[in-house]
Amino acid sequence: MLFSQTQIKNILLMKKKYLLLVLSIIFLNTSHAAVYQEGDVHTNLRIVSKNITEGIKSYNFEGLKYHARLAKKSIETTKSLLESTDCTTTYDLSQSISTYLDTALLGDDLAAGRSYLYMAEDLIDKTFYEYEVCTNVQDDISDVSNGNNNELSQLEQQQADLKRQQAELEQKANDLKRKLEEQKVKESILEKEVFMTQQDKTIAENIKGYNDLLKNCNCNASVSTTSEDKTILTSKSIEELKSYYLDKIIRTTENYLQLLHSCK
Repeated sequence: MLFSQTQIKNILLMKKKYLLLVLSIIFLNTSHAAVYQEGDVHTNLRIVSKNITEGIKSYNFEGLKYHARLAKKSIETTKSLLESTDCTTTYDLSQSISTYLDTALLGDDLAAGRSYLYMAEDLIDKTFYEYEVCTNVQDDISDVSNGNNNELSQLEQQQADLKRQQAELEQKANDLKRKLEEQKVKESILEKEVFMTQQDKTIAENIKGYNDLLKNCNCNASVSTTSEDKTILTSKSIEELKSYYLDKIIRTTENYLQLLHSCK
C-alpha cells in the first residue's frame, strides 16, 4: 500500500506529537516524584517528632516503646530518601536520632527510655533546619556559579551558623550524658544506703534478742558490735556489702554463743 506525500507528512507529524506527549508525561512524573520525595522527608520527620513527643509523655514503658518503634520506622524511611541526596549532615543527624531510638528500645525502664527520647528530640529541629539549608544551598550554589558573590557570602554565614549550632548541640549532648552518669551514681549510693539501713536494723534486733536471752539466763554479759565508717561502706559494691554484713552476722552470732556457753 502506497502513501501520498501528504499522508506521509501527516503520519510523521502525528508521531512527533505523540513523542512530545510521552516526553512531557515523563518529565511531569519525574518532577512530581522529586517533589514528593522532598515532601516525604518533611512528612517522615514530622511523624518522628510527633511520636518522640508522645513517647516522652507515655505513662508506661510499653507506650514509650510503641511510639519509639513508629518513630524508628519513619526515621529509617527518611534515611533511605536522603541517600540519593547530597544532604550528608541531615543524614548523619537522622542516623543519630535512629541510634537514640534504638537505645531507648533496648532499655528496661521508663526513665532511661525517656532520657534517650529527649536526646533524639533535641536533634529533630536541627534535622529539619539542616534539610532546609541543604535544599536551599543547592539552589544557592547554582546562583554563585553565575557570579552571585552575595549568595556566596550568605552561604558562608550559614555554614558558620551551622557549625556553631552543631557545637551547641554536642555540648547539650555531653551535658545530658554527664547528668545521666551523675544520676546513676546517686541511685547506686541510695540503693546501698537503703540496704545498709535494713541490715543494721536487722542486726540490732538480733543483738537485742540475744541480750534478752542472756539476761533471762542470768548471764552477766551482753553482745555488742562495731560499725565501719559509712563513707568506706558506700564505696563498696552491693555484692561486697552483702559479704560484709554476712560476716558481721556470723561474728555476732558466734559471740553470742560463746557468752551463752560461758554462763553454764
